[in-house]
Parts: sequence; C-alpha cells; structure tokens
Amino acid sequence: MGSGNRKMIAIALVAVLVVAIVAVVALSQNKNAGSQAATVTDASGMNVTLSASPSRIVSCAPDISEVVAALDLTDKLVAVTDYCDYPQGVKDLRDAGKTIGGFYTPSYEKVISYNPDLVIVSNSVQTQIDMATQLRSAGYTVLVVNAATNISMVYDNINMIGKLVGLESKASEMVDDMQSKISSIGEAISGDDEPSIMFVTYAEAGFTNVWPAGGGTAIGEIIDLAGGINVFAEMNGFEMASDEVLKSKASSVDYIIMTIMYSPESPENTSAWFKSDSLWKESPAVKNNNIYFLTGESENIFNRESVRTVDAVQLLAEILHPDAFSGEVPHSADGVNIIGDDYADYLPSGTASQFTPAVLVASWRE
Repeated sequence: MGSGNRKMIAIALVAVLVVAIVAVVALSQNKNAGSQAATVTDASGMNVTLSASPSRIVSCAPDISEVVAALDLTDKLVAVTDYCDYPQGVKDLRDAGKTIGGFYTPSYEKVISYNPDLVIVSNSVQTQIDMATQLRSAGYTVLVVNAATNISMVYDNINMIGKLVGLESKASEMVDDMQSKISSIGEAISGDDEPSIMFVTYAEAGFTNVWPAGGGTAIGEIIDLAGGINVFAEMNGFEMASDEVLKSKASSVDYIIMTIMYSPESPENTSAWFKSDSLWKESPAVKNNNIYFLTGESENIFNRESVRTVDAVQLLAEILHPDAFSGEVPHSADGVNIIGDDYADYLPSGTASQFTPAVLVASWRE
C-alpha cells in the first residue's frame, strides 16, 4: 500500500473518531440536561428538589399542562385535569380518561393512583393548596406555581418548572422568544393611536351581570401590550360592573371583546342587543361593529396565562391595529365577529406560539 493511501486512511479514521467523540459528548449533554439534581423555591416558599428529570408528572391545571408540553415532556405526563385540552397530546391524555378531576376539584386519591414523581399545582385554588400539603405529608414531590396576574409571573412559572425538571436552558429560551415577540409587537404598533377596550369575561342576556377585566390582571396587561386602553383599568381584578358604570363607559368604548365559553347568551343575541339598545347603539364599538366574541382556543389564550399568552397579545394587537400587521383578523361590517379555535389563521406567519396545532400552521398566511 502506498504512503498516499495510508495517509488518506489515517485521515479518514481520525475524522470518524472526531465524529464519534462529538456524538458521545452531545448525547451526554442531552442526558445530563434532564438528569442533574435541581432545587427551586416554589410559589409557596418551599424548596423543591428533584434528583433526576421526572418520568411521571401530574398536572393540576391547563396552563401547567401547556408549559410541560412546551418543554417537550408530554410523554412524561401521566394525568391532567378534566379541562386540560391543549396541545393535542395533552388532550389525548384527557380524552383517554387519565385525569385527576376538575381544576377546582382535584382528587388526592386519583393523583396518588398514578404514582407520580412530580405533581404540579396552582396556588390560585385553595383545594389545590390543601392537596399539596397532603401530598407532601405523604412523601410526594410537589411544585406550587403562581396564578399569574401578569406576564412576568408567566415567565417565572416557565423558568421554575424548567429548572426543576433539568431543562433550565430550554425554559430560558422559551421566555426569551416570548419577550422578543412581544417586543416586536410593540415596535409594530409604536406611534399608533390607542383605542379604548372593554374586555368582558362574562355577561348574561340584556348585557346584565357583566364581569369585565380590570387593572391588576394579566388580561389588563395584554391590553396594554397590544396597544389599547382598558376602560376598566381603575377597577381592581374581576368584579361585576354596575349598570350605571357600564352606561358611563358606553360613549368612550372603541372595542368590545367578549369571551363566551361560560356566558349563557349567544353572540348573535348579544350583538343584536347592542345594536338595538338606545344607548349602546351609539357607542363607537357598536357603530363600527368592533365587537369580537372569543370562544374555544382563542378564549383560552387569554384565560390561561401560559406559553400562548404571546398569541393573545398578537391577536388583540391584530384586532386593534390591523394596518400594522400582515395577518387579517375577520371583520364584518354588520355581521357577528367570532374567533374560535382557528385564531392562529389570523396571525402573521411565524408569530404564533410553537404549540399552535399543525393543522393551523399549514394555513398560516405568508
């Protein structure tokens, strides 16, 4: 064999060895990313430690399930609540009956029947807080996350869960991506007028028993980030507004956004009522038919403060500032404006969160 051939073989062997070493290092890094011990201080002030990435996770809230799925740990979920339905892998688990009860009514017995090595609960519900105490007393590892009343708390929850399960870098990247998208939205609408919004979370026939979103809420912050003015910003949290207060707002409301999942009245009837009422029919929102009804996933992105909160900011910004974006939110001159599970169809290409269903991704506008 000539010296030239021996040299080429030697070079090839070295190349193969280098590739093998890189592969081993990469696999080792991936393995260690989810297997190193981690400790976090949770929303209850407790230090929670896991010695390795969990293999059996129970989620006690829809927003928690979405974070776990976004961290690519759907296959580690063994049980969720009756209301966890996003993304598809979580919904499949729910539909298969792998549940622990409702958001407000979780069952301790059902939780422990899944032999979890991590249970994640929300501090927004006393029953979940009580169950966390019971689970910890029985030796189970429990992480309590915040009921997010602002987007900063959403970021905290993502980072908290990510660090505990050994995916701190991935969680940090998710937060950075959300912040970047929200910043881009702000740049796109910079300098535009800020229309006034009444965001209604519940209402009954004749626009009675009306519960708008006030200040100090995640929805209130979403309105601000989307370039709007919350006409109920002076109200703290969610309260029923009196008829007198509602009437005093009518002349200044440019947009009315209503979530309808729990409201007994149909969008058609509510829209017709606005157009027939002697006071409200003169409202800018009603005169310009700027009333939007949100249902299904379009409602969930506002009510579940999680990884898709950025979608809520984008969608609302699209509604309020249609000329600033390439997406096209449907608007009827005199019909009923309803946005549902297909909300991502109306967002500019590439702006929807990473867990928008594939069936919708295919139809994003370029």
